[in-house]
Amino acid sequence: MPCDIGFKSYEPIKIPEPEPQVFTLKAEAPNIDADLLDKLGEEDPEFMAWASELDTRPLLEEALKRTLAKLKVNDLNFEIGPDGMLKAKGSFYNSKEKKRLEEAAKKISDRWQFEILGIVTELLDYDVVVKEIGNGLVLEAQEQGRAHPSDFIKVTKQGGNATLTFEHFKTRKALEVEMAKFLTLAHRLGVKIALDHLTVKEGNPFPDAAQQTHTHRHRHSGETS
Repeated sequence: MPCDIGFKSYEPIKIPEPEPQVFTLKAEAPNIDADLLDKLGEEDPEFMAWASELDTRPLLEEALKRTLAKLKVNDLNFEIGPDGMLKAKGSFYNSKEKKRLEEAAKKISDRWQFEILGIVTELLDYDVVVKEIGNGLVLEAQEQGRAHPSDFIKVTKQGGNATLTFEHFKTRKALEVEMAKFLTLAHRLGVKIALDHLTVKEGNPFPDAAQQTHTHRHRHSGETS
């Protein structure tokens, strides 16, 4: 109950708004496996020379543009740094907001790397689709202008596990060269894929032109995870 006993003080005060903390993230990538790259240098030195001179920045920016067209994130700004890495920057006031920004930035980063791989397959003359399935990502690329069975590349990622699959290549050599080209371009664009357990399987003989009108069972020609 208010009363007028003893000393008292009254002074207007101002409680400032909390200062936002800065959140930043740089997309990292694993180390590259060099075995197939050495083989490619022997098989197709012209491709290696072209890849080494490739202007990557416009391609990285295009991948980011495609990513942000699919995923909208508030309170975060993204850009490609001078080192070619994706940078995310935003502000937060508490740990809950920080966690939200971290999760959003990781989702954008994962999708950006898949969009980069999509551009890699386009440079190799594939038609590509990148899509989200559940909490994972899938890239499917089919050789342009060819009916099934045609050269086919698939990348899947679920959680921390990723698998790279190559299918329907006519020869073991053609498979190895295409894998090396894919890895070379991915490396140039900052997605440094490290092969873990490579499995190569030989399926049924490749059908001739007359047989290509029939449906054939898919057999994996090369798969790694």
